[in-house]
Amino acid sequence: MDSIYRSTTGKELIRRWCLDQLAAWPVPHERTTVTAKGAPTHIVLAGAGATTVVFVPGTDFNAAASLPLATALVAAGYRVLLVDVPGQPGLSSGERGLSGGRLSWYGAWLNEVIERTSSEPVTVMGHSFGAAIALSSDCPRIERLVLVSPGGLTRLRLTPAVLAPRPPGSCGPRRRAAPGSCAPCSRLAVHPARNW
Repeated sequence: MDSIYRSTTGKELIRRWCLDQLAAWPVPHERTTVTAKGAPTHIVLAGAGATTVVFVPGTDFNAAASLPLATALVAAGYRVLLVDVPGQPGLSSGERGLSGGRLSWYGAWLNEVIERTSSEPVTVMGHSFGAAIALSSDCPRIERLVLVSPGGLTRLRLTPAVLAPRPPGSCGPRRRAAPGSCAPCSRLAVHPARNW
């Protein structure tokens, strides 16, 4: 399998950042690794509430990047389980292609994570790609789903107009254009490049 990291140095920088963030987090917590669907999966557990919230982060996010949310959930009285999704930057497996490109693999992966970490019903909160993973899980221990900016609800359709190159001076993330100067954007109430 290929690594998601471009270099060993890059992998170590991400891992060190995650470990530093977790070490500096003032909320009492435990870290563990479980194997689910054959993938080493890093988990952070904090809080002692009656309800367990399993947080599944989206693409390019991980447990260490989710600590402000976890802090708020623990303060609100929840037991929180943060997972690093395999195939994403973090402390879980950094192998590319574990899922074979199938969301069902991630759903089965989440089933195993929940079964290995909680004997009680859980609430799963998924962000972006994590929400798609949550929807793909059929674990009977999931009592509630909270989907934050869910991804994967419909098949992505890219039309030729979306993929077409834009002429110089048109709007885009690196160019500032005046409202109304780009025909597709002139129909928007707020120009998308306004605060970029």
